[in-house]
Amino acid sequence: MNREPLIEVTEEDILRYEQDGAICLRGMFDQDWIERMRQAIERNLENTGPLAIEYADGKSPGRFLGDMFMWMRDDDFRDYVFESPAVRIAQKIMRTKKVNFFYDHLFVKEPGTLVPTPWHQDQPYWPVLGKQVCSIWLSLDRVSRESSGLEYVQGSHRSGKWYKPRGFDGKDRYPDAPGEPIPDIDAERNRHVFLNWDMEPGDCLVHQALTIHGSSGNATNHMRRRALATRWTGDDATYDARPGTFQKIREPALKTGDPMDCELFPRVPV
Repeated sequence: MNREPLIEVTEEDILRYEQDGAICLRGMFDQDWIERMRQAIERNLENTGPLAIEYADGKSPGRFLGDMFMWMRDDDFRDYVFESPAVRIAQKIMRTKKVNFFYDHLFVKEPGTLVPTPWHQDQPYWPVLGKQVCSIWLSLDRVSRESSGLEYVQGSHRSGKWYKPRGFDGKDRYPDAPGEPIPDIDAERNRHVFLNWDMEPGDCLVHQALTIHGSSGNATNHMRRRALATRWTGDDATYDARPGTFQKIREPALKTGDPMDCELFPRVPV
C-alpha cells in the first residue's frame, strides 16, 4: 500500500484548491488501499458505531449511512489515518508544517436511495477555527452525479460567511448553533458556478471546510457510493468550544484557543 500519493500534488493543484475551494485529485491511492477500505466499510455496515445515523430511515428505499470515529475502534481505519497518502495530501494542499487528524466520516449511499445530502459547509459543524482545515473525500466506487457525486459552489469558501448547520436527516440537531440558514442553492443555480467530477476508485476530492457542497440521491439501480471522508487541520487551527457543534465520541482535553494537539485529534507525522 502506498504511503506517498501516486501522483504528485503540484503547485497548480494547490492554487486551484485555494481559488475554487475544491479539487479532484486523480489516482492518489493504490488498489491495495481501495480493497482494504472496502472491506473495512463492509464490516462497519454490519456493526456501526455509537454515532452512526441512518439518514434515509423511513424516507426512501435503499440506505444512506453516516458513521464517525471509526479509526478509534478499527485498525484498518486507523492505519488509513497514519499510513495512507491522505496526511501528505492534506499537508501539501494546506501549505502547513504540521497536520492534526480531526476525525473520519463514512458515507454510504446505496442504489435507489433518493435522500440527498443537503447543501452545507463543514466547518460550522465543528469546534475548530482557522483556514487550514480541509476534508479529503476518497471514492471507493465509480461516482457520477447520477450516483450522488459531490457538487461544490465554486469559490464559496471565500465569502467569509458561516451558515447554520442542519441535520442531513432533516432533524434540527443543532438548535444552539449560530449563523443564518444557508440559501436555497438549487433555487439560485444561475447565480453560481458549480464544480463536480465523475470519479474512479482511488480518486479523491479535497475541499476547504467552508466550501458549500451537497449531492443528490443515488438515482441509479446498480452503483453503490461508498466514500470515506477524513478531516484534517493545519498550523493555524485552534479549538473552539462554541455551542451547537457536532457530537464527538468524547470531549477532548482542550479549551478554546488551544492548538488541535490532543489524544482525540492527534498530530500525524508527515
